[in-house]
Amino acid sequence: MMVWIYADTNKQVGDVDHLKVFATPEAADEWFKDNDPEGVAFRYEVLGEEARPRSYCPACGALIDTRDLSQILAHVHDTYSSNFPERGLKAKGK
Repeated sequence: MMVWIYADTNKQVGDVDHLKVFATPEAADEWFKDNDPEGVAFRYEVLGEEARPRSYCPACGALIDTRDLSQILAHVHDTYSSNFPERGLKAKGK
């Protein structure tokens, strides 16, 4: 997986606007049109397994690979029943 990174040398290191990371060169080009027409982003390879699209489960906090349906289904929690008690369902652990 590759990303394109732009560094704004007018910002201090650590400033929220110091670096911009783009998933595609087209995304970078669009941002440059409105923000820095003379700017340049450099391509870098993303290393490691963390490059996979992941998200934290809001119910238990587990890190799940969002491309893996089995991981998503394994982390489906009974939040529906706790949000709709009038249905007579009881949430796990309650």
